[in-house]
Amino acid sequence: MADDDVPITNHLTTRNGVCQYVRRVPEDLRDAFPFARVQVSLRTRDQRAARQAAIALDQDWDRQFAQARQQRGLVSEVDGPAPIDTGSWSWEEWEALARWFGTSLQEEDWRARLKEMPGAVLAASPDLRALPRRSNGDVKQHIALEVSLKTMTVVDYAGSRASFVQGYVRRIGISLSKTSSHHDRFMAACLAAELTYLDVFRQRETRTGGISMPHPDSIAGPWRRVVEVPPSVASFPAAPLSTRKIGKTLSDCALKWQENRRAVKKQVRAEYLREMDHTIADFAAHSGLSDIGEIGRKQVLAYRDHLGSTKGYAIQTINKKVGFLSSLMATALNAGWIETALGGEIFLEIPEDEDRREPYSEAELKRIFAHSIFTEGKRFTQAKACSELQFWLPLIACLHGMISSEIIQLGPDTVAPHPDAPEILCFVVTNAGDRRVKAFARRRWVPIRKELLDLGLTDLVATARTENRRFLWSSMAAHGDDVTRVSGYFSSFWTNFSRKDLKIESEGTTLYSFRHAFQDELSRAGHPDEIKKALMGHSEGGMTGRYGTKRKPRVVNIAELDEAVQGASWPFLTAIKAMR
Repeated sequence: MADDDVPITNHLTTRNGVCQYVRRVPEDLRDAFPFARVQVSLRTRDQRAARQAAIALDQDWDRQFAQARQQRGLVSEVDGPAPIDTGSWSWEEWEALARWFGTSLQEEDWRARLKEMPGAVLAASPDLRALPRRSNGDVKQHIALEVSLKTMTVVDYAGSRASFVQGYVRRIGISLSKTSSHHDRFMAACLAAELTYLDVFRQRETRTGGISMPHPDSIAGPWRRVVEVPPSVASFPAAPLSTRKIGKTLSDCALKWQENRRAVKKQVRAEYLREMDHTIADFAAHSGLSDIGEIGRKQVLAYRDHLGSTKGYAIQTINKKVGFLSSLMATALNAGWIETALGGEIFLEIPEDEDRREPYSEAELKRIFAHSIFTEGKRFTQAKACSELQFWLPLIACLHGMISSEIIQLGPDTVAPHPDAPEILCFVVTNAGDRRVKAFARRRWVPIRKELLDLGLTDLVATARTENRRFLWSSMAAHGDDVTRVSGYFSSFWTNFSRKDLKIESEGTTLYSFRHAFQDELSRAGHPDEIKKALMGHSEGGMTGRYGTKRKPRVVNIAELDEAVQGASWPFLTAIKAMR
């Protein structure tokens, strides 16, 4: 049997490379078995052999669970519906299943929008302008998926998305088998169904359609059946559940999370771990639970609501703490310690105007750059002020429209003359040297305002080269070149400094406001969009400003960009003094 002919199971995992079969005992049968989960070492590292063994165990445990329910007079099937034999299915039945899969995707997206759905969308003459949109994160995921699916062959799709499809069809009692004569054609139909759904998603996001679709239950197929419950069974008293403890805690999940991160050579920041540990302790104190077997969606949602109602945290902070718990429970799920995910929609939606960033006004810029940091060489000494960054970061951000992470990652190698115009010195925004740039369009050459050279930028570059530093800033060297930590520190410092020292209380002003001020200045000077996009790294177009292919901005002559940067009017510049 070829490797591709082995059926698919959801209960196969690995531990130290050895394949394991791990499956939770259904909740309605917890007191019928002396254990809470089935865990069997398959004693092989061969994935093909392991999948064959796991399928056999699936069938055996499906039978044991069904027998246990029959003996107890139960009809609820928490672990899933009874398996359906697909061996004699015709292509028409497989085709109907693919339609069911596609409409299920559309239905889930529709339900995600229903909470914010106004009646105008549901009227006889629907107003599509009122159709709720999904979050930016959801949109980006859908864009990336669409790009990926369109480049896949059917074989690629079957290899990478079969388990995703299986997760849906298992809900109606169907296990996919690669031995089926219709398998490849069914996978092709599922690929088409996903692409159709993504097109519907796009229509909904752009408010051009996608509101008339069938419900999955309207798709006729062999899985459609009605289970009649005898009155005597319906009134049978529910059996008490036994303890669900499995001997693992959220702290164990945190250790596993770190292990997984290091295995794929991803960063594990000490500051992030401290916040995670604090959330674990706070959640345990609130819920009274520590064993992950006792933690479910209900407890996490209760903790989320507690953070808002009792502690008064901002929505972003609440979502961050809930995100810790979500990641840890997902880690437990992937490790085979639990089998039930928390599910979606556990995060609070951020109101559209809550995260709006406003530009600094001309008066606010004057107040900021009149501070002794910029006029008398004053330096705050606390770690979060990040030494010389308190002078340079706001100045570069305002004069060049760069975001803080781009400025923090500047190094001696990223201050260089433009290859087509050596007389123009530029900041090079790049992902070279393991730097992180948010998007392809953000990679660019930004001409340096000449006043910065007189204020000491050249000396700063020379010092970094002499000391063989990767970045320009001493604070980066002091914190192990950790961009995330330094960015977090300075953001915290600036928020406190701007409110307490500068008395700037305008809603929506942050470090990002310098970037908006730069864009406003370019607009006031009459520069076209091509200039603004090239300097700020904005992509071309994009449906509704946030949906569509993200491309590199049109190439603009570097001399035109230099003229725009040097010609911007910043009255405060004359009062700024060189660093001591």
